[in-house]
Amino acid sequence: MLNVSAPYPHAGSTAYIDDIDCLDKPVVRKVRIISHKPEDLVLIAIRDRLAPREAASGNRTVPLSSLRETEQPEQHTISKPSGRKPKAGRR
Repeated sequence: MLNVSAPYPHAGSTAYIDDIDCLDKPVVRKVRIISHKPEDLVLIAIRDRLAPREAASGNRTVPLSSLRETEQPEQHTISKPSGRKPKAGRR
């Protein structure tokens, strides 16, 4: 086991993944990347054990694209209105 955390997305680093708990509610789980596999897959260890019988070993293989570095999802930019007002009297 590694004693020092590695930078994301290397083996040993911490990441977050969106998941569903045993009651079908969305949760964000804190995981540790164990190793990288071919085809952009990673082996992760699930740290929080909300439902201990969800995964037999607590390890799971997932696409790297399903992980993120922060607990909060990335904020998508919302286009701002142009500030123009509709013309009055137009039908």
